[in-house]
Amino acid sequence: VTWLATLLALGIPGSLGLPLRRAGCVGRLSRILPGQRRGGDLRAKAEGGERKPWDFPRFVKTVATFSPPPSPLKLVKKILGQENDRKISLGKGEAIWTASNPLGISWAPLDDVVMGGVSRSTFQVDGVVGRFSGFIDEANNGGFTGVRTLPLDAPLDLTSCTGIQLRVKGDGKRYKCVIRDSPDFNGITWTSEFDTRSGAGGPFGVGGDQWQTVRLPLSSFVATRFAKILEGETLDSSQIWAVQLVLSKYAYDGALNPNFKPGDMELVVQAVETY
Repeated sequence: VTWLATLLALGIPGSLGLPLRRAGCVGRLSRILPGQRRGGDLRAKAEGGERKPWDFPRFVKTVATFSPPPSPLKLVKKILGQENDRKISLGKGEAIWTASNPLGISWAPLDDVVMGGVSRSTFQVDGVVGRFSGFIDEANNGGFTGVRTLPLDAPLDLTSCTGIQLRVKGDGKRYKCVIRDSPDFNGITWTSEFDTRSGAGGPFGVGGDQWQTVRLPLSSFVATRFAKILEGETLDSSQIWAVQLVLSKYAYDGALNPNFKPGDMELVVQAVETY
C-alpha cells in the first residue's frame, strides 16, 4: 500500500484527503508511511466531541482494498479500447450472496475510518449465514460501520429484476442497503433504508427466530454522496459494481437515523437476492 500513502503524502485531491486534513497530517505523511509506528499515533482534529487516535494504517488498508492500483494489462487494454464489457446477468430470485456464494463474492469493512473515525466492523461467514458485526463510536465526528463487496471482475446486470431482497436478523436498528453503478471508489451511491426487529435470543439483542425478508425495489434507491441526496441522477441497473450494508448515525442531508445508538451492532445475513 506504499503507492497509496505516497500519493496521499503528495496531496491527493478529493474525499480521500479529508481525514488527512482533519488530522492535520498531510504535510507529515512522507515521514509516516506504513510500517512506521508513528502512523498509529495520528489524532483526528474533530471540531467538536470526543477525540481518539485515528488508525491511519487501517485507513490506507481500507482504501487500497477497494481501490487497488490498476494492473498493467488492464491499462493497456483500456488504451487500446479492448476493455472487457462482460456482465453477470441475474434474473428474479437469483442469489447475489449466500453462504454457498455462487458468484464468489467477498466482503470487507468500509467503516468511518475513511473519514477520520474509529468505528470497526467485520463480515464473517458462520455456517449458513454471514455476520456483519462491530462497534460504532461517535468519536472524531464518526458514527458508521459498513461492509462492501470487494471489486467485481464484471458488474451485475439487474435490468430484469424488480429489486433486491434481504433475508436478515437484526437488532432493532435502521440499516442502509447501498448499491453502486460505477466501479469508482467514491462514485455515486444508491441507498435504500430498512428497519430491523430486535429480540433477546442472541448477542446484542439479535432475536432467536426473528428472520425478516426485506424487499427493496430498485426504484426506492436514492442517489447520494456522503449521505447527501443528489438530484437528477438515474440508476443504471445494468451495471451494479458493488453491494454495501451500512449502519450510520445519519440518514440523508444531515437528518439523524431515528433508531441509531452507538455501541455494539450486529446484522445476521442469510441471503442477498434479486426479486
